[in-house]
Amino acid sequence: MTTSAVDAPRRVPVRPDDAFAALVDDPFQSGALTGEAVNRSALTVAEVDLATLRVVAVSDAAAALVGLEREQLVGRLVSDFVEGEPTGGVPLLATGRLDGFEAPRQIRRGDGTVVEAYVWAHVLGLARPARYAAAFVVDTVPTQPPLWLSSPSSDQKVIGTVDDEWRIDRISHEVQTVLGYRPEDLAGKQPLSSVNPHDLPQVLTGLAHVHATGRNAVVRLRVRRADGRWLWCRAHLSAMGEAPRFAFTLRPLSQEKIPDAERLSALEGRLAKIAQEVRSVAFPVPSTEAPVLADMPELSNLTSREWQTLSLFADGGRVAGIADHLGLSQSTVRNHLSAIFKKVDVGSQAELLARLRSSR
Repeated sequence: MTTSAVDAPRRVPVRPDDAFAALVDDPFQSGALTGEAVNRSALTVAEVDLATLRVVAVSDAAAALVGLEREQLVGRLVSDFVEGEPTGGVPLLATGRLDGFEAPRQIRRGDGTVVEAYVWAHVLGLARPARYAAAFVVDTVPTQPPLWLSSPSSDQKVIGTVDDEWRIDRISHEVQTVLGYRPEDLAGKQPLSSVNPHDLPQVLTGLAHVHATGRNAVVRLRVRRADGRWLWCRAHLSAMGEAPRFAFTLRPLSQEKIPDAERLSALEGRLAKIAQEVRSVAFPVPSTEAPVLADMPELSNLTSREWQTLSLFADGGRVAGIADHLGLSQSTVRNHLSAIFKKVDVGSQAELLARLRSSR
């Protein structure tokens, strides 16, 4: 691929914003089936009707959190159980401008007591605007929002960051598999030029939300591949200090057909996958002094895991602490560091630190 391929104009498909819903089988379109999946879930999760903002289904764990029976929760307004001012995220979900957002919230229990919690709200289904959303509750509030999310090694994703001129300064090697671009060819490019124009309003809304709140948001968008085709993806957006810098995690959306007999289990699996991202270990925001591709072009060979490991290491982390942050074993972290050593041509942690410092 040549650099010009990144910037070359492409014909924009004339398709409505909810076109992805017509391309794949969507079990979330069945409200009854979705409610059953939520009711059966072992997660702390509730389903909300975005048109009425009422609870339509709730898991046993969520009912226990507020100290009420499921029957006492269904049909109630979400505002009956949330203290404080609205975050502004729910209207963006209801109008299809965001796919998800996070916020620390105070949950009002049935006995009147209040508990601190962290809530991830995410729409369900593929049509936009969506009818339903799931609210996942984590009973511990992180000290900072997650940035690059720790996830299973099988999770296909691209992570990257954008500088104050909205140009890519870090991006993981998986972009070559997912989108067909070499990372070094994307360094210094503006990522929004590869977003389908129909999806730019959602992306800009998401970025405005994360910079206004300091919390992550999720949008669905089409990204142009190197071969000119559009790929539907889900993007987690995170603020990096002051606007306009931001970080992103990009995941392709599945277009698998689901047999009727497997629809309920597929719904439960999708809920679990969303929750896994919610429960991922918080990853520190790379400092402005952290290495970028312009300073160390060899970093274009790093995978997302290696970028995560390197960023923690560059901020003073050591093997035990990095392992705790990423939910990995110490031997796995050492393996990642060994791979980084080879890719940047150093032989030890001390040499790697010296190499990072000399690049600044």
